[in-house]
Amino acid sequence: MDSGIAMPKLQKTKPRKSNRKSARERAYLFIQQKIAARELPAGKVVSELALAAELGISRTPVHEAIRQLLGEGLMEEDANGSTVVVRLSRQDFVELYELRSVLEAHAVSKIAKRKLPDKDIERLRALTGEIKALRSELVQSGKKALNDAQMRRFEVADISFHTFLMSVAENAAAAKIFNKVRYLIRAFAARHAGHNAGALTRIHSEHSDIIHALAEGDAGKATRTITQHIQTSQLERLLEYSYWEREALVRNQLQDFFHNEDGEEVPG
Repeated sequence: MDSGIAMPKLQKTKPRKSNRKSARERAYLFIQQKIAARELPAGKVVSELALAAELGISRTPVHEAIRQLLGEGLMEEDANGSTVVVRLSRQDFVELYELRSVLEAHAVSKIAKRKLPDKDIERLRALTGEIKALRSELVQSGKKALNDAQMRRFEVADISFHTFLMSVAENAAAAKIFNKVRYLIRAFAARHAGHNAGALTRIHSEHSDIIHALAEGDAGKATRTITQHIQTSQLERLLEYSYWEREALVRNQLQDFFHNEDGEEVPG
């Protein structure tokens, strides 16, 4: 029997884009973190399938995240068409350090020209105090250098110190660029051995000099000190780069020596 009441038509629901977007963002952050932790080192071929399996999602959002990272220059396509984590050249590191020096010198100059609150001074002292504590631990242990766990603590304290300076300078655009520069340096520089007591003493002393200059409102001294601090870090990184470059050359030469032109191993 027809009641005369028209049944409402069921509208087709479109798949929500937000879920895919959140999956892409999750994949993007996940891959970024793996690069920063050097779990995906420079030159490593990136597998969409493996990453999707790790995340428990489909390949589509992983593919989109990788395309974004390609656009940002964190990945590139090699001669075989594979997607790999980008390799930075020596000149790339020089330019990154030059940019970092300009950003941080401007920041400390700006901070020194105004009264820095005591709470900010204490925060900076606490962060550099962690470096001093690590030195004490190292000396008491009788070991020559920090282990991996201690180096992670050092990196957190050091990055936090410099990031806090940039935040106090109150320039959001500069802070954003600075964060990317520090990310690139940390992720793509050759992983150095743990710092020894001498290096920790020097870094703690340089950080303390920067804090003192800021507390005194001495913009010139703050700028000179942080510039020298960054130049020393740059020199260390470039020496490490040269070391790993030589090691890679030796490995390649050995492979060529023990293989013929067709890539087959030469019997001994």
